[in-house]
Amino acid sequence: MPKSTRTRSTRRGSRGSTATGTIETITRPNQSAPVKFLLAVWRWRWELFVLATAAYITLAHGGEIVAYFEANEPWFNLVLIILVLGWIVTDNPARRFVVNRVWCVVTRHRVRACLVEMRTLNYSGNLPFIFACLSTKTGQVVWLWMRPGLSMEDLDNKAETIASACWARKAVIERSKRNAAVVRIEINRRDPLSKTHIVSPLLNDTSDMPEQAVADDAVMAFLTPDTVPDESTTQRPAKTGTGETRTKTSKTKYTATVDDQQTVILGANGEDVSDYV
Repeated sequence: MPKSTRTRSTRRGSRGSTATGTIETITRPNQSAPVKFLLAVWRWRWELFVLATAAYITLAHGGEIVAYFEANEPWFNLVLIILVLGWIVTDNPARRFVVNRVWCVVTRHRVRACLVEMRTLNYSGNLPFIFACLSTKTGQVVWLWMRPGLSMEDLDNKAETIASACWARKAVIERSKRNAAVVRIEINRRDPLSKTHIVSPLLNDTSDMPEQAVADDAVMAFLTPDTVPDESTTQRPAKTGTGETRTKTSKTKYTATVDDQQTVILGANGEDVSDYV
């Protein structure tokens, strides 16, 4: 039989699988120029504050600072610069505040960039409004105001994506209990319990003692469980005649008749447990 002369494209076409392209349409919000300006100022407020402060110091006090350094000896200026840099590097409240603010600014920008890439938009093209980013002991907390058309469901199963975008260990997304439009994203960057050695003040009295001394301690010996005695005992009741009548008084009174030849087993509290044995 002659070989088939059909080309590869013909064979693919015969199977009914053709290449189709996908088109994604993103609607941008129709906002006026003042609104865009105010949103840009709010988004870059910390960067603008730092630039404004640096410009003010340079223009208002730049000449005085240069004249001060020129009036001093070079070695004195070098020592002064080293002391200032050392104070900045060492752990102090000012350094912690600056580092926390820098991470809050970075986290806010990274969360917004992640929301854009995940297409967390409503039909008008608006993103959730980031109205706060606060520092915590483990990282940062970002508060979102969900615009009309968005809810907590738009961020379901997106915690790992947000954590990856923020260069963090993990992210926890929670909804406010009072308002469904407020969403809390907790960015965890460090684990306070990750230290290999935890110092406890409860171990000050026994930290230097050998293990044998701790094992022979009177308190440890007192805490050891004692042998539980057998609660069930076997007794034969006294024979008083052809039969014996025993009465138990409690919240519900009842009378039981026991035969002379039957062995009665009493519990630790005197209750007849013969029927359960």
